[in-house]
Amino acid sequence: MRRGLYWLALAGALAVTPLWARAQQSADALASKAVRKQTAAVARQRAEVQRLQRDVAAQESGSRVAAGRLKQQDAEIAELQRQLQTAQQSGAAAGKGR
Repeated sequence: MRRGLYWLALAGALAVTPLWARAQQSADALASKAVRKQTAAVARQRAEVQRLQRDVAAQESGSRVAAGRLKQQDAEIAELQRQLQTAQQSGAAAGKGR
């Protein structure tokens, strides 16, 4: 009787081992697929971050150029205002001298 139970237990263990191995392979395949999916998602996100960084750099460059132009225009306006004030003062002085 004991010997019969032993062989029955051994046969059960041998029958379950391939099923367990197959289930493990299936789980490993799913895990591997999930890792590949996550790796691809990270690569896409990294590419998007790089694209956004390039866009920001281009916008910052454009802003610096525009700020430089505004500064130059401000200097030109200030010079024209000085010239106008000088001309008005010269005209007023010439009018008093008459």
